Amino acid sequence: MTIARKTFATLMCTAAMSLLAPMTAHAQFAFGGDGPIDVDADKIEYKGKLTVLTGQVQVVQAGTRILADQMKLYRSRLANGQLGDVTRIEADGNFYYIAPEQTVRGERGVYLQKENKITVTGNVILGDDTGNVGTTEKFVYDLETKNAVLEGTCKGRACTSGRPSLIIDNGNRN
Repeated sequence: MTIARKTFATLMCTAAMSLLAPMTAHAQFAFGGDGPIDVDADKIEYKGKLTVLTGQVQVVQAGTRILADQMKLYRSRLANGQLGDVTRIEADGNFYYIAPEQTVRGERGVYLQKENKITVTGNVILGDDTGNVGTTEKFVYDLETKNAVLEGTCKGRACTSGRPSLIIDNGNRN
């Protein structure tokens, strides 16, 4: 159980730490080092290939936090019956990634190992410490290419909501 929780935490943290990299070139992320990772929830259930964390889920390392109402960790099963790599992580309900220099909020965050992508959906708000802000319904980040896509539910200038938007702070402060 300890190895599964640490693997889950490490992958979720690694995935989430890259979410806002395209917004700020100077961003330094706390997750990923050898420091301790604290995983807490009201309930942790181990079900073989699936581990479910529910109730006020929090993953913390060096001042960076991932929060959700529930997180599910899916692992592959090796030929010898042992559990293998994490293949999918789902964080549902009040998903937050909070770091000193950036934040992302949404209703759901999903990491897919095979595709090497993270998707955050549902009233997504991205922000960084320089004042840049993005809003969208769907945010997809490719961990390999470092490409990010913000997608909305409406297309065209006539939309009053549902389109992705960015506010880019150009540093002109009075």
